[in-house]
Amino acid sequence: MSEIHKKYLLKAHSLAYKNFGKTFPNPSVGCLIVKNNKIISKAVTAPAGRPHAEEIALKKAGSKSYGGTMYVTLEPCYHKSHYGSCTDQIIKSYIKKIFIARVDPDPRTNNKSIKKLEKNNIYTNVGMTEEKTNLLNKFFFDSLKNNRPYVKVKMAISNDEKIAYSDYSSKWISNSKSRIYAHKLRYQSQAILTTAKTIIKDNPRFTVRSNNLIIKHLPIIIIDNSLKIPLKSKILKNISKKRIIIFTSRNNKKLKTLKKLGCEVYLMKRNVSNKLNLKTIMKKILSININNILVEAGGIFFTELLSKKLVDELHVFKASFNIGELGKPVIIGKKIDNLKFQEITKKNFGKDVYHHFSLKN
Repeated sequence: MSEIHKKYLLKAHSLAYKNFGKTFPNPSVGCLIVKNNKIISKAVTAPAGRPHAEEIALKKAGSKSYGGTMYVTLEPCYHKSHYGSCTDQIIKSYIKKIFIARVDPDPRTNNKSIKKLEKNNIYTNVGMTEEKTNLLNKFFFDSLKNNRPYVKVKMAISNDEKIAYSDYSSKWISNSKSRIYAHKLRYQSQAILTTAKTIIKDNPRFTVRSNNLIIKHLPIIIIDNSLKIPLKSKILKNISKKRIIIFTSRNNKKLKTLKKLGCEVYLMKRNVSNKLNLKTIMKKILSININNILVEAGGIFFTELLSKKLVDELHVFKASFNIGELGKPVIIGKKIDNLKFQEITKKNFGKDVYHHFSLKN
C-alpha cells in the first residue's frame, strides 16, 4: 500500500514543480484528492501564493471529497485565511485520510495542523517523500530559519575565473545557450539584487526573456550607497511596469526624483566601514515579503556577501577562454574551489560549463 501512497504524493510533487517561480513568497505546494483509487481533484498553489493548493482542490472536488484521501506536499496551513485555514476546510470536507510530505516550519502552522487533524479522527501520515519538498522549496525553509532571504548568486566567468577585462570591455562572457538558461534562473527567483556599480557599468534591463520577448518583470533591488544610479538607466525606463527598490544613505534631490518616478527608496545609515549594513538590508528585504533573490553583480559585491555569510547557492557559467591576470576576479583573493560549497549539478551549454553549487551543511 505504501507504494500506492508514494505514487500519489509524487504526482502532487510534479504539480508543485510546474508552478515553481509563480507562488512567491509562499512555497509551491501540490495537492491531490483520491477516492476509490481515482483522482477526483488536483491543484497547486495559485500565483502569488493564494489560494493554497488544498483550498483549490477541495473547491474542485466539492461533495466528492467526503471519505476521500488527500495527498499534499506540505502541512496544510493552520492560520486563518479568507475561508478559514486549510486545516479547518479539510475537517469540514470529511476527508478520511491525509498524507503529508513535510511538516511546515512556519511557527503559525508547525505541527499544529497535524495535531488538529488527528484530534478530528483524520488518519494522518507525515514524512513520505519529504526530500522532494525540501529540495523544491529550500528557499522557503531556509529563509524562515535564517531570518533573511534565500540568496543565489549568478556569475558568468572565464576559464581563469575572471568576470571582465580590466577596462570592462567584455559584454558577454557566457554564450547564448548559457544566457537562455540564466533567464530560467531569473524566472525561478522572486527578485534580482544588484549594485549601482553594475547598473553604471553594464546598464542591464534585468528582465526575464524568452525568444527575446519579455515574459516577466522581477522586482529589482539596488544597493546604491551614494545614490549614483543614472536617471537615464534602462532599469528606470517604463517603471510603471516594474518594482524598483533602492537602499541608500544619501538623502538629496535625486532621492526625491527617484521616489517621484515610483521607486521604493529606503534610507539607511552607513556603518563604521562607510558602507550599508548588508545583514540589515537582508532583514528589511524579508520584511517586505521577498524571500528568494538572485544576485547579479560584480566580484567585489560577491566577495562582500561571502564574507558576511549571505550566500546559499552559486550558479556559475564558465567559458572556455582565459582573460588573463589583469582581468577582474570573480572573488577577490580566492578561487571558487576554496569556498565551502558543494557541487549539485554540472552540465555543458556548448563550450560553456555550468556549475550549480549549494552551501555545505
